[in-house]
Amino acid sequence: MPEKSSPLWWLFAAISIGVYLAAMFPGMINSRQKIWVSCGPVAGFLAIMAFSANYDWSLNEMLPAYCGMLLGFALGVVGQWKAMREFMAWREANPGKPDDEGPGVPWMLQIAFTLPIFLGGAIWYMNNY
Repeated sequence: MPEKSSPLWWLFAAISIGVYLAAMFPGMINSRQKIWVSCGPVAGFLAIMAFSANYDWSLNEMLPAYCGMLLGFALGVVGQWKAMREFMAWREANPGKPDDEGPGVPWMLQIAFTLPIFLGGAIWYMNNY
């Protein structure tokens, strides 16, 4: 792995964005949902920018956590696109209803396992290298 201050992390971040979008788009059923999902990498980047500015860390040193977050979400939905599409179709047909009244969301359980593993690994890496 490159050093956490390596400029290669910008390339890894771009690749992570591509993997995230490629994993999330098949589960969305309309362009509004795809636009909403596309805001995820932007919101994550704004969050690491704010953290970086607040705690005086280099933005480049925060990129491993950014990559870990995006990859954790992306791998959390792999293989669950049919269930995601079913849930998103139900959500579009039933606006305002609580999500727990809709069809099951097995992909949320998968995200609950993959996100802490990838983000935790990235934070461990940032603290040790």
